[in-house]
Amino acid sequence: MAGVSFFEHKGKKILYEDYSESNPAELAVLLAEAKKIITGQPKNSVLALVNISRTKYDRASVAAMKEFIKDNTPYIKASAIIGMEGITEVVFKGVVAFTGRKNLVVFNDAEKAKDYLAALE
Repeated sequence: MAGVSFFEHKGKKILYEDYSESNPAELAVLLAEAKKIITGQPKNSVLALVNISRTKYDRASVAAMKEFIKDNTPYIKASAIIGMEGITEVVFKGVVAFTGRKNLVVFNDAEKAKDYLAALE
């Protein structure tokens, strides 16, 4: 179920941003919720696991994602992305290129993504 919340994995606090199967309207609400949580954390501290599987986009939601990623950059230590497939992969790569974020890593497996984030110092 889509939503945004923290969980712990191997002693590390990780923010799970679950946008899976969201439509553009739902995505906008979830991005606003995530932004509120992320900007309430210390800078360069957030480890984020982002699930974008089967998320639906329109022009407005792509623009909102670009702004969201750019605005949250100071707070994010690293992001692990899961669920990239088909058009989602094309859209997301475009958003990442636009924002210039270098601390985004794509995984096919959620457990490997969590392990990657938990291993960061």
